[in-house]
Amino acid sequence: MKYAEKRKETDIFMTALYETWTFQQEVPGLIQDLLNRLQKQKTSTKASDCSQYNTCRAKSATLHAPTLRAILWLAELYEGLETEGAVGRQFGENNETNYYCMEYKNKDVSYALIYNWKNGRFKGCVQKGDTVLKISSIQKDKHVVELYIALLAFASTCYGTELYNAEFSQHFDSILKMLSLDLEMDEETLLTNAYICCDNLYRRVESGLSLKNGGIPIAEPQFTKCEFVESFRLKSGLYSPNHVEVGTFLILTRKKEFKESTIGELKAFYHQGKEIDEKYQNLIPNLPDSYKVNPDTQEILSMIVNTPSRLFMMEGDSGSGKTTDTKIIAQLLGYPRFVFTCGPGTEEISLMVSLVPNVDSTAKITESELPTYEDFKIDPASALAALTGNYQGEIDEAKAFQELLNAAIQQGYQQAKQEKDFVKIESTIIQACRMPAVIEIQEVAMIEKPGTLTRLNALFDDDAKTDLLNGEIIERHPDTVVIMTTNMDYIGCQMFNESVLSRMQLVQHRKELSVEEMTERAVMKTGCKEKDLIYRMATAIRKIKQYLRDKQIRGGVCGYRELENWVWNYMTSQDVLESATSAVISKVSPFPEEREIILRTFIKPIFEDAA
Repeated sequence: MKYAEKRKETDIFMTALYETWTFQQEVPGLIQDLLNRLQKQKTSTKASDCSQYNTCRAKSATLHAPTLRAILWLAELYEGLETEGAVGRQFGENNETNYYCMEYKNKDVSYALIYNWKNGRFKGCVQKGDTVLKISSIQKDKHVVELYIALLAFASTCYGTELYNAEFSQHFDSILKMLSLDLEMDEETLLTNAYICCDNLYRRVESGLSLKNGGIPIAEPQFTKCEFVESFRLKSGLYSPNHVEVGTFLILTRKKEFKESTIGELKAFYHQGKEIDEKYQNLIPNLPDSYKVNPDTQEILSMIVNTPSRLFMMEGDSGSGKTTDTKIIAQLLGYPRFVFTCGPGTEEISLMVSLVPNVDSTAKITESELPTYEDFKIDPASALAALTGNYQGEIDEAKAFQELLNAAIQQGYQQAKQEKDFVKIESTIIQACRMPAVIEIQEVAMIEKPGTLTRLNALFDDDAKTDLLNGEIIERHPDTVVIMTTNMDYIGCQMFNESVLSRMQLVQHRKELSVEEMTERAVMKTGCKEKDLIYRMATAIRKIKQYLRDKQIRGGVCGYRELENWVWNYMTSQDVLESATSAVISKVSPFPEEREIILRTFIKPIFEDAA
């Protein structure tokens, strides 16, 4: 249903911020004193006290107590008189706002609130000590309503953002300046500003999207049950502001910025100390302590250790280090690492089990005492009885021969049925789900049937259970980490199933390795000391890869793996050109003429002097 079609519904609940009782509350003392001195009422019928959005014939503007409390709190925050609070926003690409953010403290209780202007929804929580609770519903005896209004008021003052409102911002700034001056204030002007600010927010909220410009969208009923922001989502930095207008955020803190470290440096932070069955301990990776761990990998590790998140996806070019990073994650956690590789023909059943020859079977086929041809010619009934145990004295030769064949076939079938030539073996996915482990599901985008992976959805849901072919219910261990890795640029890659994608708790699009990163990795993995030469190799690899993209040449590959193979080949042959031809050029294109162009353009000019 479109938002415009909900107007009749929304008119009912949008007044939650402006119910009758909210207008009946006493206004703050400062404003009440002004009303008394100027002998004015809470409601003004002067057109100059009304906002531009007041289109009523009989215009009036009413001072709204929660709005005034929100404005005065913001004023104190901006002036530094209120030190326990903060306002800011989180913006994304093209400086577009994701969320408006606010924190407010009342005695020993702190509130955190965010507003998504795109869908008109609020989210928030209350923190008391170390406990994170839900925000209570709007009630007469609780000052909750002004929290929502304060955030909307702040959003209206953010110049250049989607909810900035020139009228409200102008009059809010006027109030702010008057309250901050030690000089005698213009009381009439201050009161007019208060009327206009209250009327402005009221009209913009109540009118919502019916206003062409200036409306503040408020989504489906939510003030009786504000959407709760769980503690682990706070720690993840999902709602953290990256632009703080004023104050210090203590709840909506920014996520930790990770710097590149080594496996040795991070062991103590992430190792889980779980007891692993001896037969699986050899599956725990053992990379060198000097191996570097990039910030993306540390982000996944941090989520595993500090939150319930266990489902991740890495997408990136071949050789960008996705598989190596899953090894690092398993090693730092102290978990065995399993691998399941997908292909075009991967079926639902293969995600769960595989059929393998039963090499351990001790069953033997019993040799039947078959009658000879002579036995059959002399006495067909006795020959048949030898096989079936049933003597039919009057049976003729033709009938006996037919039944003899049928009996032999049935006996062979029954023996084959009893003999287990194949057994069902659990897939590595299911094996990993039985213990603390890391399972890497490789090349998920290669599966030709997009719905195949949905067979695992039950394991990815909160219940984390699914049934095997034998009826057994398998439950994913709470410490099983699932990491899907894929490269969407390969020929044959399919569009990824949205229902699986939506269950991933973090999706990382890995950037290409830089020339410097490829060089450093190749030096470490191969042990080759000729770093300058490897740097030139990496530069050539990067140029070839860009050429393949620009010319849209498909059917070939060129990336970090080709660089590493080139280095290994060079260390054996000591001929950089020859090793380039076999390790790199042979894989860049299926067309000989293209391979020749690439060799002549990107390899020979650089390395002929080194040959």
